[in-house]
Amino acid sequence: MSAARWLATLMTGVAVGLAAANAHGATLAVHSEVRGTDLETAEVRPRDGGGGPWRSTRWRDLTGTPLAPGRYEVRVRFTSEHPGESLQVPPCAGRRAVRVDAISLPDAPGPAVAAVRPGLHGLVIELDVSRYEKRIACGEPPRLGIAEDSTEGLGTLTFESPHAGQGGGRAVVYLPPGHDLHAFGALLVGLHPWNGTPWTYTAYDELLREARARGVLLLMPSGLGNSLYTADAEDEVLRAIDALASVVRGSDAPDPRPLDVSLWGASMGGAGATTIGFHHPDRFLAVTSFFGDSRYDLSTYVRAILRDPLAAHRVNALDIVDNARNLPVWLIHGEDDATSPIGQSEMLAVALQQRGFSIRFDRAPGMGHSGALVARYLHEVVSHAATARAGAPAPRVTYFSVRPSDTGAYGVRIERASPTGDAFVDVERRDDGLHVRRADGVRALRLEPGALGCSVANPPPLVMDASPAVDATWARPAP
Repeated sequence: MSAARWLATLMTGVAVGLAAANAHGATLAVHSEVRGTDLETAEVRPRDGGGGPWRSTRWRDLTGTPLAPGRYEVRVRFTSEHPGESLQVPPCAGRRAVRVDAISLPDAPGPAVAAVRPGLHGLVIELDVSRYEKRIACGEPPRLGIAEDSTEGLGTLTFESPHAGQGGGRAVVYLPPGHDLHAFGALLVGLHPWNGTPWTYTAYDELLREARARGVLLLMPSGLGNSLYTADAEDEVLRAIDALASVVRGSDAPDPRPLDVSLWGASMGGAGATTIGFHHPDRFLAVTSFFGDSRYDLSTYVRAILRDPLAAHRVNALDIVDNARNLPVWLIHGEDDATSPIGQSEMLAVALQQRGFSIRFDRAPGMGHSGALVARYLHEVVSHAATARAGAPAPRVTYFSVRPSDTGAYGVRIERASPTGDAFVDVERRDDGLHVRRADGVRALRLEPGALGCSVANPPPLVMDASPAVDATWARPAP
């Protein structure tokens, strides 16, 4: 087979058909996925300084081996024994080039699939180890076998988005092999860090391996670049979740389970997880933040994005901590973090603890701002997502609105007194009725049928404890 013809057979994860689509324009694309044997043995050497001797290692040990920043090569030698086999190469952080038998594969951010002939072959992945990772971070091991068209594994979700010009309208999805797309319950949404992309976390073998074992669906949306997950990026994340949910709940699914959504992220993504989670606490079952800022310091680099204190206020998780009354929060932070000091998580943890909210705070001695810290806890993050389930309706809701678009949660909907300034409401279900304990900056309050676990047919009376009183009513049930 000529090199030109061989290259023509390469598959790089680009869609070759439509697997699941709906009237909302969301499509999970079919891609080439290899079914076969994982190649578990690898060799590593530095690329800088003329290289050096190859060091043998297990593929799964790559992620746990600390390395000095620089360029490295990873080699996997394998034998194809059957005609028609293909090799699947995983995404790697800082991946610069992929060569099979000295022939370069096309550059693409996701997995690469290449046809191979029977015989002995060599795969070489050239990559840069960053100061953030300080290790070789690659996804699942290379796999040798038969390539099939599939939606399983790592694929691309496309959907309608007004942010397409900023990189929106596309997200990465991981569907564990053997799982029915239309029968999913657990969804874990990962928000990428600064300088990251939707493919960033696909280089974390710890994430994919645990998702595969636990049967957890993964969604990795675009943060629209280095956005700090301000309004447009937040909207993009929610659109991606809704788009995937619409595919999962396709018309061909007779009784699909609802999606149990958990949210996590690291660095900028960790801050984004708390920001978006607190803005929309009723949409998530849990939020996990790795070393994210809870209140942005405008004297730092963020000033280029958050121009003034009001812009920061609209994304500061610490400023809306009351919204997390019914949302479990897990904070993980290295004690030696010089990029986002651990004080950022300490402030948020204290505020949550003082209110008696559900908070877990893990401090990591000797650890800084690094992907290795993320990798250490990822299996547990996935495990929590796999078992998270919605509980009984919350008997009390507190909600801060810092933007006109923030209109409430858990069926408690507010009409702000002014488009500027903050609004706050505190509502509690008691035996004698639904009490409006406090309402600041609120013109009117609308309670959706069944809010806070109240009867839809016979909603309880509304008791106005707040002063001054606000116009509070139950909305009519839908016909």
